[in-house]
Amino acid sequence: MGEYTDKDLFERIKSGDQFALELVYKKYYTGLYYYAKKIVGNATVAKDIVQDSFLKIWEIRTSILVQTSFSSYLYKSVYNNSLNYLKHKQVIEKHQNYQKEQIEIAENYFSISSEHGQSILIAKEFEQQIEQAIENLPEKCKEVFKLSRFKGLKNNEIATQLDISINTVQTQISVALKKLRNDLAEYLNTVD
Repeated sequence: MGEYTDKDLFERIKSGDQFALELVYKKYYTGLYYYAKKIVGNATVAKDIVQDSFLKIWEIRTSILVQTSFSSYLYKSVYNNSLNYLKHKQVIEKHQNYQKEQIEIAENYFSISSEHGQSILIAKEFEQQIEQAIENLPEKCKEVFKLSRFKGLKNNEIATQLDISINTVQTQISVALKKLRNDLAEYLNTVD
């Protein structure tokens, strides 16, 4: 190995000499391995990066241009491959995090949908009970209550429309509310 310079070995590799590649591999592997390991933090990945770097050098040997020294080229190649590995790993982690977030959103949506569905059923049942309780009010009381709560009329407007006193309107609304509270007490307690 001492009889060949890096420049000689590089030229021989360019011309397809596998033995020259093996000599360079043996000479630089350990240093390149520790260099890659320091960058990526994983021994197995570092080995793969170094081997891939040599494989790539062999594949593109005829078009390689070395600006400085062959050893600098090897270290730069391992450095670039290490960075590519880290970038790829980061993309995968982002994708995994995105998928994890999407799963959590879906699970939360399902949970909310289930709760919402139950809430709707409870609300519908409660609405039916309210309607039934209003229908059970005495006729005049029901009429005053509906004009007040559903039509939004003021007490004086109800009194004028039904030709009764404002006191009677207030009394009828008070009676209606008291009766509704009693009739709906069971449902009001479960809502709390």
